[in-house]
Parts: sequence; C-alpha cells; structure tokens
Amino acid sequence: MTGTVLLVEDEDQVKRLVTKVLEMRGYTVLSADSSAHALTLSDGHAGHIDLLLADVELDKHMNGQELAKLLRRTRPAMRVLYTSGYALENCVEHGGAKIKKEIQELMAAFLPKPFTPSGLMEKVSSTLTDMPVQGISAKL
Repeated sequence: MTGTVLLVEDEDQVKRLVTKVLEMRGYTVLSADSSAHALTLSDGHAGHIDLLLADVELDKHMNGQELAKLLRRTRPAMRVLYTSGYALENCVEHGGAKIKKEIQELMAAFLPKPFTPSGLMEKVSSTLTDMPVQGISAKL
C-alpha cells in the first residue's frame, strides 16, 4: 500500500529518517516541522492526504490532536497516527487524555518513540488499512 503522508515532526533527525523510510516504501511525504507549516502544506496540496503522522507535542501553537481536528475539517478521510517519546498519561498538558480517548474510540493510532523502521511501517500500514474513517469502517 502507498499513499500520501503528512509528517509533522520537529526533531530533524527523526523527520529525515521517517521520510526516508516512507519514501523507500513508495509513499509521498509532505514534511513539516510545525503545526503552521503542516496547515500550509495541507492547504497547498491539491491531492489526497491519506495519513497525518504527528507528534503529540508539536509546538506552542497546538498539539497533534488539535492539528488533526483542524485538518479533518477539509480532509475527513485522513487517518491519524500520533507518536511520542512520552506515555500519553504524561502528555496531559499537550492533549494526552483527549488523544488517548481518540485512540480508544478507534479514531487514531499511537506509535511510541523510539520505533524501528519496521515498527513504523507496520503501524502506518495497519492505520491505513484497519482504522475507520471518521467512525466508519474503512473495510466496508
């Protein structure tokens, strides 16, 4: 499976590695280092964005869940995969409790850092094939 991934990661090394791994497997990657940059890339991309891959703790403007909510207004079929170097319980000030609920309701997936390239690809693949789109099963 391939598609377009909007990657939002402020750690340059992680962003480069994830981009390389995804591109080697045929994905198109729109790479952003902030929530504002992600919104600009999404607005300027005429095609479909299959997956938002975003850190839970993005920047001072918004967290990953807030970004996903904004992007889903114009891209309701976009699936969401959050990452974090912290357990969600430790990300309360960055929306961890809301993100945990979103994950439990199968509206998003979570990949803890650090992760391996194979772990990343496994989670990206399962998120794209098994996760519902806005509460409707993607397998219908």
